[in-house]
Amino acid sequence: MIRAHLPLSSFTPRRSSALATRPSSSGPAAIARRARAAAGLILACAAALLLLPGAAPAATGPAATRVVVVERAPASTAAERLVRRLGGHPGRALPLAGGFAARVPAGALPALRRSGAIAGVWDDARVGMRSSSRVAMRSSSSDCAADDPACFDKLPAEPAWQQAIGLDEVPNKYQGDGATVASIDTGVTPTPNLGARLLARVDLTSERDGLDHFGHGTHMAGLIAGDGTTSSEAYTGAAPEARIVSVKVAGWDGATDVSTVIAGLQWVVSNRGRFRIRVVNLSWGTDASRGYGVDPLDRAVERAWEAGLVVVVSAGNTGPGAGTVSKPADDPFVITAGAADVNGTAAHGDDAVAPFSSRGPTVDGTGKPDVIAPGVSLVSDRAPDSTIDTLRPGARVGATLFKGTGTSQAAAVVAGVAARMLDVNPALTNDQVKGVLTDTADPLGTGAGAGLIDAAAAAAAVEPDEAVGPLPEANQGVRPSSGTGPIEGSRGSAHAVADLDGDGTPEAISGEVDALGAPWDADAYAAARWSLATWAASPWAALVTEGGVTAGRSPAPLLAWDPAYWGTPSGVPPGFDAKFWGAKFWGAKFWGTGLWQ
Repeated sequence: MIRAHLPLSSFTPRRSSALATRPSSSGPAAIARRARAAAGLILACAAALLLLPGAAPAATGPAATRVVVVERAPASTAAERLVRRLGGHPGRALPLAGGFAARVPAGALPALRRSGAIAGVWDDARVGMRSSSRVAMRSSSSDCAADDPACFDKLPAEPAWQQAIGLDEVPNKYQGDGATVASIDTGVTPTPNLGARLLARVDLTSERDGLDHFGHGTHMAGLIAGDGTTSSEAYTGAAPEARIVSVKVAGWDGATDVSTVIAGLQWVVSNRGRFRIRVVNLSWGTDASRGYGVDPLDRAVERAWEAGLVVVVSAGNTGPGAGTVSKPADDPFVITAGAADVNGTAAHGDDAVAPFSSRGPTVDGTGKPDVIAPGVSLVSDRAPDSTIDTLRPGARVGATLFKGTGTSQAAAVVAGVAARMLDVNPALTNDQVKGVLTDTADPLGTGAGAGLIDAAAAAAAVEPDEAVGPLPEANQGVRPSSGTGPIEGSRGSAHAVADLDGDGTPEAISGEVDALGAPWDADAYAAARWSLATWAASPWAALVTEGGVTAGRSPAPLLAWDPAYWGTPSGVPPGFDAKFWGAKFWGAKFWGTGLWQ
């Protein structure tokens, strides 16, 4: 037991603390209630953790007052900046309160309390600290059953994930504006947090609008590059100045086919020069168990890698057993991201591999994942009225944000960190990005690969003026896939349905055909080059839209997960219930009805 009488303003310097108070649920009112409870524990001894030996010290002047500022997201500097703009002075970090001490003009308190970056403001006081325990413990992700998404929805928003991987220590001049990230997902609904940095919304589906009617892709885009506009910077992505190109391969129910994803990868490779694409995020995978050596899907992500792109793929959410990594995360070239639970702190002592995070070895004996990143209860952009948003109201955070858990989120974080590394040093190769990320990761044991990524160490390592000796390069001597195997072997157990023969009855897409109903020629696929010219000649080019329906173009065939929902317009129909929300297709107990991680 520790007994000490210290003023709150005498704690260790800001951003050095590992401790933060976490809100107990998602809405602003709940966050404020949690903050009030935390302040009550600190200032009124409600839980006997802290003692108040005396009243608050007097302010130094009639117009100034000492306060405790409790932040919504301690990793952000938005609250500190606001205090300064209002004529105040931030003081020391208060890790138990999830905020910091400050002296502010008394007249500025109303504006301070109204800020979206601040959960509460209370008078400062002297305390006697009895315990180094966190003021508010949350249930760990290990307490949630893998098939109980509601449990994960109820976890408080993770406030310290950026601190846990050192993003707050990366110089502010490196925010990712030197790179564009292509997100191959369920589309992106425009949001002020992305603004004009959402450069293109490409759509390979029958919906043709580029919008996210499922809700997954918008969340990933925000974790990659959201700038926190709608939350006063309380919740930002890993690279808040990076640009996004959305490549939509699935509609309202998340249904897609391997061939559609491959077409999306071909579009990215062919158009990378137009948008200065350097990174690809693919938070998706199948449960196929074939090795990578002849697999067309593995070959597709390798083609993106060979084109110089950093390809990040989510490991899957079927852990913790060995050999559970999804495809194409099994490919040795790509950066496979598993999920970590950082337990609400920046310290590494309580970090753990999330229990759902898939792990290797792969069928080929490759150790996966390569690295892990925060992936439990991360707050990002919400796609209002999307499938996920409709079926998971407990995960909403205010009017514009949403909590998500999974290796999808972890992959998006890694993609954002890669963008910031390329901002630091645009000359980096993708092999160097992977090599540095794994070389600088903090080891975390079985299932973590090289460990938890360290953004600060990775950024420092690639500084052109600071590098000592050659940078580590991954993938040396790795044999590429031939891609000549049957495409059916890439699908695993999940088959989307479509009316490919036009008889009005949908059937599963299976065998050696693609999502357009055309025969799959494995040898021709393996031999073909990917370029703007070959893309223009592909049957997909006549169907794809950029930023909305293109006049004169026909939509791609409508894909769905279940024939009962054939022809249903975008949106959630009556009867779309939880049985379609499980892991059978998505490999994601937390996100949906298919393959998305």
